[in-house]
Amino acid sequence: MRLAICDDEQIFIDQFTSLVYKKYARLDVVINTYTSGLDLLDSIKNGAVYDALFLDIEMDEIDGMSLAREIRKLAPEIPLSFLTSHIEMAIDGYEVAAFRFLKKPVDEAKLYQTIEDLKQYEKGRRGIIIKENGEEIVIVPSSVLFIESDNNDIRIITGDKTYICRMKIGDIIDQLNEVSDTFRRVHRSTAINMAHISRISDKDAVLDNGGKVAISRSMYKTFKEEFYSYVKRSAR
Repeated sequence: MRLAICDDEQIFIDQFTSLVYKKYARLDVVINTYTSGLDLLDSIKNGAVYDALFLDIEMDEIDGMSLAREIRKLAPEIPLSFLTSHIEMAIDGYEVAAFRFLKKPVDEAKLYQTIEDLKQYEKGRRGIIIKENGEEIVIVPSSVLFIESDNNDIRIITGDKTYICRMKIGDIIDQLNEVSDTFRRVHRSTAINMAHISRISDKDAVLDNGGKVAISRSMYKTFKEEFYSYVKRSAR
């Protein structure tokens, strides 16, 4: 696994890498370090590939949230974890689909759990197979925004395409959750990927692409509890 950490304090970078290499062999985890967010951005523009990034939120040259927005344009799927002294900013991080928030100074156990979760996330990027118009198509669950049923048809909506297959909504939810466990019903005929929610109101969920999905009144309370539980787990 290839990681990159960006923090304008070299002392913190040294502490972070020391903790990681204390548990993981350098053949298993490789860390590239940056004290400048713009340098990290340039490296990605020039073809550097990472399995995950750890970004300090408070940096002088470019703050971590602004850096994350620029990185998202280049690498939409890469897991971004934030390092911060202000964990209350966790909700803001869902604008850029933050994978995790780690409070400074970083807790050793939580850092290791994050890396283990990143490993599971990589496994979770494997796809499921659906049939559309006689063809077998691989769908990666992390790319799915939401799904909805219309009689016997299921529409699977991703960021750039909609797929249609014939199956029951309960069955497709089960298949997706075997990989990601982030799909929850918001209506008897609609399920949403909580990983793509930026915020919720009393009527709908707002996705990270700006779209909205209505939440039924009968499911609102349960869904809200599940979503906040998901946010809390993701920000641990």
